[in-house]
Amino acid sequence: MHTPSGSAGRRQVLAIAGTALGLSMIGLLVTPASAGTNSTDITCLTGSRNTVYTPPLTYAPTATSLDINEQFSCVSLLSGVSSGSAAFVVSAPSTSCLVSVQHPLTSISVTYRWNNASSSTVNFTSSTAARAADGTVTITSIGTVTAGLGSGQLATKVTVEPNPDLAVCLDGGLSETNSVINSLVIGPV
Repeated sequence: MHTPSGSAGRRQVLAIAGTALGLSMIGLLVTPASAGTNSTDITCLTGSRNTVYTPPLTYAPTATSLDINEQFSCVSLLSGVSSGSAAFVVSAPSTSCLVSVQHPLTSISVTYRWNNASSSTVNFTSSTAARAADGTVTITSIGTVTAGLGSGQLATKVTVEPNPDLAVCLDGGLSETNSVINSLVIGPV
């Protein structure tokens, strides 16, 4: 697995963390006083994501099931959330080691379970994936909290997946990846 190193890697991590933090702070600053009792702020800049591919990815594009498990460390001024997790499955119609490790989503609903016994269900309706020169893939997903803590608020998730090990793709296939970066911000629209 390739991870960004040196000053370029640090700049990439700082840029993503800064963007997520900036989005959360803007949301807090523009929230009207009448935003309601369900207004919240959840900023999870530290997280991990494990993705298992069935069947394993090779060079031949094929329909693939992605079993995804996410863990987050968070901060929240209003809700008391300090950690959370989610587990979900995505069906990718055609993917391979040569195609983006993660396909852009058209729409998917994910329920995040928080340490304070609450949850937030997010319907991600927009997602983009971009491959960097170092082979990592940055996935940015945007959606709305449809139920639970923060209902009606904006959710933004940024995940950076590693450059796939092409030797593994040749020898039986790539069966799983662990994200380089995984962050989630929920805040007022």
